Amino acid sequence: MLTFTQNFLAQSTSGQALDTLKGAVEVSKKTAESWQEVWFVTFNTNESALWISLVKLGFILAGMSLIYLAVSSGKEIIEKQSWSELATMFVWPVVIVFFLSNNGKLLAETVKFIRAVGQAQVVKTLDIQVGEMTFYRALSDVTLTSSAKEEIEKLYSECQGKVGEALIECWDTKKEPAQTILQEAEKQNGGPLQSLQNFVQSLASAAQNPGQVVNGYLSGDVSAQIFRSVALPIIRLILWGLQWAYVNILEAALLLTALFAPIAMGLSLLPLSGRPIWAWLVGFFSLFGIQLGYNIVVGLAAVIIVKSQAELITDIAFLLFLAVFAPTLATLVVKGGGTALYKSIASNTKQLTNNISNAIGVLIGKFV
Repeated sequence: MLTFTQNFLAQSTSGQALDTLKGAVEVSKKTAESWQEVWFVTFNTNESALWISLVKLGFILAGMSLIYLAVSSGKEIIEKQSWSELATMFVWPVVIVFFLSNNGKLLAETVKFIRAVGQAQVVKTLDIQVGEMTFYRALSDVTLTSSAKEEIEKLYSECQGKVGEALIECWDTKKEPAQTILQEAEKQNGGPLQSLQNFVQSLASAAQNPGQVVNGYLSGDVSAQIFRSVALPIIRLILWGLQWAYVNILEAALLLTALFAPIAMGLSLLPLSGRPIWAWLVGFFSLFGIQLGYNIVVGLAAVIIVKSQAELITDIAFLLFLAVFAPTLATLVVKGGGTALYKSIASNTKQLTNNISNAIGVLIGKFV
């Protein structure tokens, strides 16, 4: 699942301004569709050679585990005539056969159902409202303002090096294209971008204000808004790339973890302190937890930026937050919670299984 932060924030700002603003959404949609197609093809229980081979491997591991259990514990259980222990031994083989039969169809459907539930919960975070603003609207405002601002900077930077009338003439020719970029950004946003409007207006009036032109050049304050270091676009590109890579890595991790489900199921026969299938389940949910936490942290930051009208001065800082600090925070928080959750599930499930097995053993004992 591609979160909003990928769909909207993994935009490249190179190339023509309008093409960039219009094309970014299409690229992100195609990326989301590609991931969806990969999931569909991978978990096709009739045609996916990868999934079918993993299910067969799960059966092999389950068979080897059952042999190990029979050799190590079977004889002792029979000698003691402990029906509850015998029932316990056969609970997991039945469960494993149930999930892995028919090319693991039930397991595949279960994995896809969990993914659908996780996706829905992550997407719902975008509707969280702080005051009168949702996360979705705040992220839209910040990201579109940042992208459009960079395109406008590129537009006006073509006037760099000109002086006097040539500078004023060049500056005037940029007003209409800048307004077009602003309108396109506001169209995609579905509402006004006040900070971007102020930016465009200040640039449009700069060369017409005698106080802004000194000895044929723009004053330092105005030129600093446009004629910035050539390193900044490179930094932006790197940070966008890191953020895009992080969100796609999460998607790849979800898919890879899902593919290990048959192996975890097959190994769950082994008499370990915690069944591998529970570790797999917690790990799978934890990845959704990271996406959820990431969206919440980023959404809150975007709301704060918009409410303080700091979109223009926090563009690089926000990108750094998206690419480095938010992923680190979300991962660390979920990692600690996932470990605690696994321990709790493993402990409670073991107790529940023992109670059920004891009850089955008692019933069997009455009829034998």
